[in-house]
Amino acid sequence: MNILKNNRRLKYFSALILSLILLSSCNERKLELQIGEAHIIPKPINLIKSEGHFEIKESSIIAVENEMQENIASQFFSQFQEVAGWTPQIVIADKGDITFSTNKTIEAEGYQLKTSADAINIEASSKAGFFYALQSLKQLLPTAFYKNTLQNVRWGIPIVDIKDNPAFGWRGYMLDVSRHFFNKEQVKEVIDYMTELKLNRFHWHLADDQGWRLEIKSYPKLTEIGAWRVDYNITDETKSNWWGRPEQKPDEKATYGGFYTQEDVKEIIDYAKERYIEIIPEIDMPGHAQATIASYPEIGCVNAEPYVATGGVFKNNTYNPGKEETFQFAETMLNEVMDLFPFKYVHIGGDECSKEQWKVDPHAQQRMKDENLKDEHELQSYFIKRIEKIINKRNRIMIGWDEILEGGLAPNATVMSWRGEKGGIASAKAGHEVIMTPSNYCYIDLKQGHDDLEPNLGYSRLLLSTSYSYKVIPEALTQEEGRLIKGIQANMWTESISDWGKFTYMSFPRTYAIAESAWTPHEKKNWNDFTNRLYTQFNRLDAQEVRYAVSAFSPWIDHTGNGKEIEIQMKTEVNGLNIHYTLDGTEPTIQSSKYNGPFSILETAQLKARSFNNDKPVGYVSAKKFLIHKAKNAKVFDKQGKRIEKLSDLSYGSLSKGDKSWCHFLDAVEFDVVFNEETQVKQIQFDALRFTISGIYPPSEIEVFGSTDGKTFKLLTKKEQLEVATEQGRNKVNISLPFDAVNVKTLKIKAKGLNPIPEGHHKNGSRSHIWIDEIIVN
Repeated sequence: MNILKNNRRLKYFSALILSLILLSSCNERKLELQIGEAHIIPKPINLIKSEGHFEIKESSIIAVENEMQENIASQFFSQFQEVAGWTPQIVIADKGDITFSTNKTIEAEGYQLKTSADAINIEASSKAGFFYALQSLKQLLPTAFYKNTLQNVRWGIPIVDIKDNPAFGWRGYMLDVSRHFFNKEQVKEVIDYMTELKLNRFHWHLADDQGWRLEIKSYPKLTEIGAWRVDYNITDETKSNWWGRPEQKPDEKATYGGFYTQEDVKEIIDYAKERYIEIIPEIDMPGHAQATIASYPEIGCVNAEPYVATGGVFKNNTYNPGKEETFQFAETMLNEVMDLFPFKYVHIGGDECSKEQWKVDPHAQQRMKDENLKDEHELQSYFIKRIEKIINKRNRIMIGWDEILEGGLAPNATVMSWRGEKGGIASAKAGHEVIMTPSNYCYIDLKQGHDDLEPNLGYSRLLLSTSYSYKVIPEALTQEEGRLIKGIQANMWTESISDWGKFTYMSFPRTYAIAESAWTPHEKKNWNDFTNRLYTQFNRLDAQEVRYAVSAFSPWIDHTGNGKEIEIQMKTEVNGLNIHYTLDGTEPTIQSSKYNGPFSILETAQLKARSFNNDKPVGYVSAKKFLIHKAKNAKVFDKQGKRIEKLSDLSYGSLSKGDKSWCHFLDAVEFDVVFNEETQVKQIQFDALRFTISGIYPPSEIEVFGSTDGKTFKLLTKKEQLEVATEQGRNKVNISLPFDAVNVKTLKIKAKGLNPIPEGHHKNGSRSHIWIDEIIVN
C-alpha cells in the first residue's frame, strides 16, 4: 500500500516538474529577442558592424584572467539582475562565452571588443581599458537594459569589431555645487553619466560667492555660515533673475544650501575611483569668495559684504592679499582639502577677480609697496604664486582659470582656458599644460536653441552643432606645443539651475558632443553620424525617465517684417529633417503643410511647426504667434520729427540683445504713430526687453494720446508700473494698454524709464535704457 502511494506521489511530482519545465520553456519562447544598436557615444576610433547577433543569457559564462578583471566584470554584469532577474556567472578561466584577455600592445585606456554569433572577446592592457570596453558593451545592449524594472526580453548584441582608445587623457565634466547644491546621491548620479561617456575627470566647484560646500574641520564657520544663503531661487523657466536677487537683510534667516561632510567626500571619491574618474576640487580665490569672507571676515578687505550672496555679485568679494592671516587661512584650509582629495591637481579658480577693494584697502596697498608691485594685476599674480607654493609643497599641481595669466603666470600652473582659446594658446606657448574649455564651445549652462522657444536658462547661447564642431588643439600651436593640450571639459554652472530636471536638460545632449570631442579624433567626427546616434541615446534617456533637450531637432522659427506682410523662415540644426506646420494653432502632423522655403503671411496667424524624420515626429512643437494689426506700415516719427524705421514694420523682438527688431531709447520715450487714414483703435501693446545686467529696463510709466489732426492730443490711457520696471532679471515684458474705442489719425506714445537705476542694481546710479519692439494697435 505504501509502495502504491509512493508511486502515485512520484508520478504526481514528475508531472509537476514536467509542467514547470514546459511552462519555463514556453516562457522562454515568449521572451522577445531585442538586439541593440551599434550607436556608441563617444564614437569609437574604428567600428565595423556585421550581420547577426550574440545573445547574453543566464547560462553565459564570463571568463576573466584574475581577480581585478573579476571585480570589473562583476560591477557591470550585476546590472542584469534588475532588468533580467539573473546575473551571468563569472569565472577565472581561459575561455568563456565572454572572454577577457590582456593585450599589452593596446594603449592604456584603449580596448578591443569583438563579437560573433557565439562569443564576445574583450582585450585591453589596463583596468581602465576593460572598464571602458564594458561601457561600450552597455551601449550595444537593447534600450530595455536602461530601465529599472524587470524586462520581458532576450538580450541581443550586434556583431561588431571595435578597436578604440581616447584622443585625450583629460576628459572632464565640471559641476558647480555652490550656486545650486546637489546632494551626495545626485553627485553619484552625475558620476554615473560621466562613466558611460568615458569621461574621467570630475571637476567639483565647491566654493564661490553663493555657498561653501566642503566641511573644513579647521574652519567650521565655512559650513556653519558659508554653506547657507537666503532662498531666492525660482522654478519658473520663463524668468531669470540671477543678477537681480535681493541681498540678505539682518533679520533674514539663511535656509538654502548644504555641504558635504568629509565622510561624504571620501565616499564619493571611492565611488568615482571605481569608475576610473579622478576628482579635482575647486576652491575659488582670490575673487568669488563672498561666502568665505562672510564666514571669516578677518581675511577680507574693506567694504566686504557680511552675508553669503543670494545671486550674482561682481565686487566686494575678495580675499585680502595684504594680510598674512589670509595666507595662514589658505594654507591650513588647502592642506585639509589636499588631505581629502588624493588626485594630484587642485583648482584655485583665479577668475573674475574684482580689484576695486584692493585699490582702497590699506593692507593690499601696503603689500604692493612692500613687494614693489606696479598695479593690482601684479598683486593678483603675487597672491596666486604664493598659493601655488602651498600646493607645490605637497607635490600637487595648481590649476587656475586663464585669468591667472594676468600679472605673470605662476611657474608650474596648469591653465584652464575659458575666455576663448587665447589664454590656452598663450599658456601652451609658454610651456604650460592646458585644458581647453572655451565658453563658446563648452559652457553647457547656456541656452541651446531659439531664444523664444527655449526655457529662459543661461545668459547666452551654445548650440549643439557649435559644441560638436570644436577642434580641441588650436591650429595656432605647433605639434610640440599641441602636446601640452591635456584635453577638454564640459562646464555646468548652475546659476539658472534650481532642480534636477533643469540640470539634465542643460547637460544632454551637449555633454555627448563634448565627450566625443574628448575621446574621438577630430577627423573621425561627423555631425550627421553623431545626430543619427543621438536617436538611440534619446531612447536610453527615455527609458531612464531623464529630461533632455531636443532643441537641435526642433524647428527654429524666424521672421522678417516689411510693414505689409511677414516672411517666415524655418530650419533645424540637424540635417535631413522635414518640417510640417499649421497656421491656425492646431498641432502639426505629417499631413500638415510641408515647409519648402520661406513664405509670407498677410493676416494674424498662430504658427506651430514640428520636425519629422522618416515621417516620425522628432523634437518639440515650436510655436509663435504673429500679429498683423491696424498700425502696420504706419509712419513713426520721434519727437524731433525724424522717421523711425521700426515699430510698425511687423518685426517682433526675441529675447536677445542681438535682435535688430528692438528699438532703443535712453530712459525716456516719445514718438508718434501716424495712420494713412483715420482709424478706430481701442488698444496698444508691445514687448519691452528686460536685461537689467546691461541697464535695460521696461518703462515705469506709459501714456497714450490720440489725435485726429496731429496737433491736438487727448490722453487715452495711462499706466504706471514701477514694480514691474524695477524688477531685475532677463526676460520679455508684454505691456498692454486698453482704452475706450476712439477714432484717431495719430497716436502719441510717451514712456519714462528709471533715472537713476536704484541702489543695489548692477548699474545703480546710471540712467536706464528702454528697448521696445512692434507697437501693436487694435
